[in-house]
Amino acid sequence: MAKITAVIDIGSNSVRMIVCKKSSRFAFSIIYEAKSRVRISEGCYEQDNLLQEKAIDRAIKALKDFVKIANSLKCRKILCVATSAVRDASNKAYFINRVKKEAKLNIKVIDGSKEAYFGGIATLNLLPKQNSAITIDIGGGSTELAKISNGKVIDTISLKVGTIRLKELFYDKQRSFDELEKFIKTNLKDIPDHFTDSVAIVIGGTARAISKLIMPESYPLKTLHAYEYDFEKNIELFESISKEEILKLKKYNIKKHRIDTFREGVCIFVNILKFLNIKKVITSGVGVREGIYLQDLLRTSGYRFPANFNPSFKSLCDRFLMNETYANSLRVNSMKIFDALKQIHKIDDKYKNELAIASKLLSIGSSISYYRQNEHSFYLIINSLNYGYTHKEKLLIAFITLYQNKKLPKESELGEYLPLLPKLDNIRWLSFILALCKCLHKNLTKGEYSFKFENSTLFITTNNEVDYLSNECIKELYKPYPIAIIIKS
Repeated sequence: MAKITAVIDIGSNSVRMIVCKKSSRFAFSIIYEAKSRVRISEGCYEQDNLLQEKAIDRAIKALKDFVKIANSLKCRKILCVATSAVRDASNKAYFINRVKKEAKLNIKVIDGSKEAYFGGIATLNLLPKQNSAITIDIGGGSTELAKISNGKVIDTISLKVGTIRLKELFYDKQRSFDELEKFIKTNLKDIPDHFTDSVAIVIGGTARAISKLIMPESYPLKTLHAYEYDFEKNIELFESISKEEILKLKKYNIKKHRIDTFREGVCIFVNILKFLNIKKVITSGVGVREGIYLQDLLRTSGYRFPANFNPSFKSLCDRFLMNETYANSLRVNSMKIFDALKQIHKIDDKYKNELAIASKLLSIGSSISYYRQNEHSFYLIINSLNYGYTHKEKLLIAFITLYQNKKLPKESELGEYLPLLPKLDNIRWLSFILALCKCLHKNLTKGEYSFKFENSTLFITTNNEVDYLSNECIKELYKPYPIAIIIKS
């Protein structure tokens, strides 16, 4: 696969592009993102699905600029798909030919099932693992659903209900709300019984706008990807928004460009989730574009990353880790110390994974600057370790790297993050373990160590000569519990 690839999605409301850069075989990061609200479906649902000339002109202008951006970034491949509005259009051939001629871009029109599948594989690979869930992607012309079970997309369906379609057929014509709900519920009858689930993974701009509305102002992370909330607690709010007058939507602090289709999106959202008996909502920051990229990237591995592989983690290592041997030594010995001290720290084994990741990512901040490197590592983790981790996992990893120096964290220093973190003693122990590892590898060499705890003393044995700098560092450590540390050759 090309090292730099652009993926363009021509939706009913917006044309969007992401540019992905590979850092190794399966690791990648998004290096550019662009969006243009061309609304190609504008007016078409009232005109027998005929794309209007002004909308086509807007789309072509945007696509020409997207191609310029892709060329400037030296993309070796551009993947471009069109979804609901174009596939339903009676003049889609005319639009496709104009784009090919004027923008020098080949469009692949995908059906609703394929669109749902792309959303499914994106969430399977880039969100925390779910044994069972339904993905719901609300678009301008249609809504796609995928059933996920045991790590696979087992079924998909596309419904002809979308925000712009409802706007033009119902809200703009001021038809009754009863007619609107009847239209939606008639379409929902096509959903097979096995799609019922308690967990919904919601995709797309409408879903993210709804999640942003639900997210409290005090929530410590502003990342919507992997944000979770209780659907049933918010049904009343959703139902009131779907019936609200458009001029009163401003009080919900919705972005200006989304107000004119927000009621429509919420109406679809609440009706589908109620129909499926959803209890928990997980927000996805990825969707069709990422799914298209992953289908190309993972075509030889069954469209799944290898076991225990995380693209965000590997991408951070590829781009910022300068000493792989040092990082691996920290990881190995942090696991040994965790096990040796278990009788006194009493931390659940589930946190070993976060400790292992923090050990590997500890030094990535030094690639920005040696000074304040812990803070740089913290920033990189908070903002880039997105795929496959919950908000709680990401925060704990970041704080372990931040507080692995001489001092231990205080509750007052964790501030607004406290609700998403485990108890303070756990953070202190995990930070101490990593700080001790850092002392043992003060000279940045590999080193082989064994650990044994007895009589309130941690005995550390090495086959090599004991480093003076390591001993000096250990003596200065703050400990979460009064233990002695003896290191000998």
